[in-house]
Amino acid sequence: MKNLLFCVSTILIFIFWPLSFILASRADSVTFIIAALVLLVDRLLYLRNYPYHYFTFLVLPLLHPAYLFFPVIAILFHRSDIKKISLVIYTVILIFISLFSWKTFYAYSIFTPDPLAFDTLNKKISLIPNRNLARLYHNKTDIFQDKFKSNIFTSLDTNNYFFALHPREIFENQNLHKLPFPAIIPFLMGLYFLIKSKDRAWIASTLLAGIFSIALINNQDKFDLILYLPISLTCLVGLKKIFTLRQAYYLLFSFIFLPLSIIELARIIFN
Repeated sequence: MKNLLFCVSTILIFIFWPLSFILASRADSVTFIIAALVLLVDRLLYLRNYPYHYFTFLVLPLLHPAYLFFPVIAILFHRSDIKKISLVIYTVILIFISLFSWKTFYAYSIFTPDPLAFDTLNKKISLIPNRNLARLYHNKTDIFQDKFKSNIFTSLDTNNYFFALHPREIFENQNLHKLPFPAIIPFLMGLYFLIKSKDRAWIASTLLAGIFSIALINNQDKFDLILYLPISLTCLVGLKKIFTLRQAYYLLFSFIFLPLSIIELARIIFN
């Protein structure tokens, strides 16, 4: 019974986001799903101790230029394990890819001109009597900083993953129910116990690389599917911990988690 409950809970966690994503964006979901699968391949290679697994990150900007900075950020977490010659080859390939991807990345990035944001900036400047002093506190970099911080906070907001950003939904986004809301329990436990997990290095590096790379994208809707695997694995860490507790605790969790998750999944499928 215990193993069955654990398996069903795990399946619900891992199928929820992809299924919700596919149902919400059938037309253009392939690229983002393949990007998530690239991380899955890297994960499998990492588990097999393949020394050059990080080269799979270079596939991401080939799938979509908006992922250009993912391999740049991700490699920083693996630099101590990489031989110099491998790092040189990795860098050369990345530079070559960048030559073809930069313009498209720029079009998707937070650095694209934003007239509305620029007007807002001018209004802030006009409120300060001394114009030179105003530009010291408010200048064009504010636009990029505000967008970057907004994206970072959205990616770090658990509300984004378990409650579809309600009640602060973003109008132009899908606002997906990425995970069943009771999964916030194993997720928070997973974060707490992640430091003790043997998977902590891969999960943390991939999660942070994903968060910071999509923070550079003007609208990270759909692109955030790249976070699916590390977040789901974090939930799995917490789920494993729950099922090591006394029987009463994991039965209570299952009694709450399974019905609510199944109902929520059914609502998404048949909505």
